[in-house]
Amino acid sequence: MDRKLLQELSSGRISSAYLFYGSETFLMEEAMKRLEDQVLASGENRDWNHTVMDLEEVPVQDLVREAETPSFFGERRLVVGKNAWFLTASRGKDKQEHRPEELLRYAREPLSENVLVITVPAEKLDARKKVVKELKKHVREAVFQPPDARGLTRWVNDRLKRTGARIHPQTTETLIRQTGGDLRLLDMEIRKLAIYVGPSGTITPDTVAALVPRTLEQDVFKLVDRVARRKTGEAMAVFHDLLENREEPIRVLALLIRQFRLMLQIKVLAGKGLSEREIASQLKVHPYPVKLALRQGKSFPEKTLRTLLHRAIETDQAIKSGQMDKTLALERLILTVR
Repeated sequence: MDRKLLQELSSGRISSAYLFYGSETFLMEEAMKRLEDQVLASGENRDWNHTVMDLEEVPVQDLVREAETPSFFGERRLVVGKNAWFLTASRGKDKQEHRPEELLRYAREPLSENVLVITVPAEKLDARKKVVKELKKHVREAVFQPPDARGLTRWVNDRLKRTGARIHPQTTETLIRQTGGDLRLLDMEIRKLAIYVGPSGTITPDTVAALVPRTLEQDVFKLVDRVARRKTGEAMAVFHDLLENREEPIRVLALLIRQFRLMLQIKVLAGKGLSEREIASQLKVHPYPVKLALRQGKSFPEKTLRTLLHRAIETDQAIKSGQMDKTLALERLILTVR
């Protein structure tokens, strides 16, 4: 979450109108929850003073009329318009005839006793649109994007400390490696770990390994890592472990193809001087896999990655055309990497 926004909400400095957007919906939802707690009075009238409208289902002018309506109980109201795709280059499922000039009119002179929030789970808005340019001048804008690798580490560290449990120095890295960069999933696993060890316990890497399930993506990353380090025997052991866990070889191959393609794309873009965050934005992936793929890609020249990707695609075609047994085909693919 935007640290400045967090400080504003914590200190009770509430704006009359907000614009929330970004692809990290978990952080956006947390900001909304903090705003609700600050704006809405506790008690039986809380739900009456909280209105959420889907702008894919209703036009924005209806939302404006709602925002212009004072609370019947004389308290503050929170009015939320979600899925404001008309502010982006994509309309999503939005088929409404929006009149954005009504939103701009309200944003210039909002009702002081109400708080209006416009949200859209999009990485960016369409800066060419007049409504976007003007709206940003009159509302409190907050962008919610996935943290980069360093920011992810800070975020997980902070969440772990909030549990009150003692934290082993390697716990954060182990948890991220086991779970990936999904903040929602990380938050859920941290809560689970905290409950397991209790307030006086210690969350260790072993605790993470025992309680946090590995994802198939993480196992495939481990497989590629062994391949990259030319440890063919260990790579085969990882693959057979996946088979014993009833993973479908075709699915494993699909993820291998995706990983080889990602490594190749990232290597090419990094060679052009793009940063991790710029690469993640261009490829529309989380910054954490970019960091890992950059690290793995160092073991392969670009030519080798192109060859690996080509062989993996050929393997997929051979399996689907019935020319080879799927397990044997993957084993052969792993053994061809030298």
